[in-house]
Amino acid sequence: MRCRRLASLAMVVGALSGCALPAAVYGLRPEYPSAMLDFIEPKVAFVEVDSLQPTLRWEPFPDAETRKGDRDGTLSRIRDVTYDLKILPAERNYPAHVVYARSGLAEASHKMETPLLPEAKYFWTVRARFTLDGATRVTPWSRILGRDSSDAVAPSAYYFGLKTPPR
Repeated sequence: MRCRRLASLAMVVGALSGCALPAAVYGLRPEYPSAMLDFIEPKVAFVEVDSLQPTLRWEPFPDAETRKGDRDGTLSRIRDVTYDLKILPAERNYPAHVVYARSGLAEASHKMETPLLPEAKYFWTVRARFTLDGATRVTPWSRILGRDSSDAVAPSAYYFGLKTPPR
């Protein structure tokens, strides 16, 4: 009985929030637009951005929570952190080819240099690139944790979703 009440409450919350709920994230957490999961179906929700050239933002690497748990000092040896960004159009709610990519971004944000199409859906993802003890390393591409959201398929249908406004 309690499970049914919780499921009903979750359905109401989903309906009130536009059928999207905050999602658990693997990798760097996006700050804008946020990572949302469609409440009705376990798939990425496309969050509308404010411009055809939005400024995407994500948490810096390593994040504050990870730094707190650094008991052996590994994180203090990380140097030269930069970010890689990819944007892919959504075709039938799956990512297609890369239409925008940047590497070596110094900040945990990026303003699009070229406009995206109006009223279009895109997937986006980011990863950190850094040196540790002189060796170059990268984090996995960030994505939403969802059903069937493993790294087995790339590009992932669980990259973050964004939707552009009308002109």
